[in-house]
Amino acid sequence: MEQRVYRLLQNLDVLPELGRQRCFELGNPFFFKDAADKNEPGNETGAYYRKELPTGELYLVKMHVKHGTGQSYQIEDTVIRRIR
Repeated sequence: MEQRVYRLLQNLDVLPELGRQRCFELGNPFFFKDAADKNEPGNETGAYYRKELPTGELYLVKMHVKHGTGQSYQIEDTVIRRIR
């Protein structure tokens, strides 16, 4: 088991992909920031996130996270534009 943990820690690029896969398994969208989005009009400051749906659709969104009861969170997003 320790060998697998060390391999994951040596290649940290795997962790976002595992989070993305888990979101899609649960039927949820995956939110992330992409450096290429700074070229999008109106996002020069990098304030917007990408929202990827399990269907492969990509959106540029403004995101707000609200703390719910217990350990739950609610994500409210406003679509700025569809990327693809």
